[in-house]
Amino acid sequence: MSRWLNSPVAIGIGTREIVVGVRAPGLWRPRKHLPPAEPTSITIPDDQYGTESGLLDALRASLIATPGVEAADAVESAPREAKSPARNAHVVLDDFWGNHAILRGDFRTLRAREVEEIALAHFTDTYGIDGESLLVRFCVQQGGRALFASAMSRALHDGIHEVGVAGNVRISRLKLGLPEMLNCVDVVAGGDALLIFVAEELMQAVMIERRGWAAYDAQRLFPGDAGNASRLAELAEQLFERSATRAGFKREDCTIYLFGNDTDPAPFEARFAAAIRPAQPASDSSPARRLMEHAQ
Repeated sequence: MSRWLNSPVAIGIGTREIVVGVRAPGLWRPRKHLPPAEPTSITIPDDQYGTESGLLDALRASLIATPGVEAADAVESAPREAKSPARNAHVVLDDFWGNHAILRGDFRTLRAREVEEIALAHFTDTYGIDGESLLVRFCVQQGGRALFASAMSRALHDGIHEVGVAGNVRISRLKLGLPEMLNCVDVVAGGDALLIFVAEELMQAVMIERRGWAAYDAQRLFPGDAGNASRLAELAEQLFERSATRAGFKREDCTIYLFGNDTDPAPFEARFAAAIRPAQPASDSSPARRLMEHAQ
């Protein structure tokens, strides 16, 4: 039997491509005797770049192209005893499809609903978006003095789930990429650092001060920027200046950590105390495939 037919799936949604692969099995169900299945890749057409409808159309096509995923009409017409159960899927989206923020304050005594309202108010005020159209997720840092929040379009969130149902796939986890990447980061030296995440269209910065979240910022990248280390280092300096919150904290005293696209650290070393590129998944794969690997 094909490994695709009853395995949970991992889906990486980039800005120009969607990749669907098999999720890594748990330790209790080893599958070392099975060869790895090649992920399915569907390109989002250039004329639909950056649109939710383009994303959903490509996701629908990628599920149809994935072995073992049944089209909705086939599921409905099949006898009850012949229907296969819906497979679980983890989905990780490029941060292009959402927004993030780090908010500082005293959240120790607030209820979850109150924290959610604070995060929602930030996104609506900052971006001028109707709060009813957004879905917010958040995490309060240990100690209760900082909040990491993410927001994405509710219509996009619901649309992804609807496409999954049509393909007999149950979306059990749907997240943006940055929170998943931060879960894998362990900054052990010093406690003051600038984390830089470079993708094709977006460069994101998370400021860490005294080992805690301090600020978040992002910079849109234009064609040619992502492969130009000197330009990225210049942008990183600007992100540092906008993000540093502690008086007297200088970039010459700050260590920068580079994630995402493979980037020459030399231009960063000239501007910061040190530039470190931690071990991470192979960067020669496409952004969508790396997101799929995070979903695994």
